[in-house]
Amino acid sequence: MLDNEMEESRSGVIEMYDVSYDVLHAFFHYMYTGEALLDEQMACDLLVLAEKYEVKHLKTYCEKFITSKVNNDNAIVHYAFAHRHGAKQLLEASMSALMDSMPTLAERGEYKELVERDPRILVEIYETYVSRQDNTAAKRDSDCCCRK
Repeated sequence: MLDNEMEESRSGVIEMYDVSYDVLHAFFHYMYTGEALLDEQMACDLLVLAEKYEVKHLKTYCEKFITSKVNNDNAIVHYAFAHRHGAKQLLEASMSALMDSMPTLAERGEYKELVERDPRILVEIYETYVSRQDNTAAKRDSDCCCRK
């Protein structure tokens, strides 16, 4: 960016409007030390920045942290986030939590927001649920047949 004829190379200044000072500070702190003080929001923000600048080890670090925080209350939000950012481990952990809370899923505010914003994600969730139900039923049927 600073080697070509762009404004940044003439001024020596790179302006970044899409990231807060705290997130940028944490990003550079991680780059120099390999450490980051994380909460869920900071981990999400750093994961997005790491993805943008292709810092894979930071993205993985943040994804592992977020994955450890997945529960029934935040699984919808984390699943949608993981879907947008290609975070496979987080996607799987969120889906697992979603499967456990399927009976009450449609009652949640996050569900209603997702219906408006990105209904195809909900289709994925329901397809996975139905597929798992079919697999469970097939296994139960085969277990019954084997006992005779």
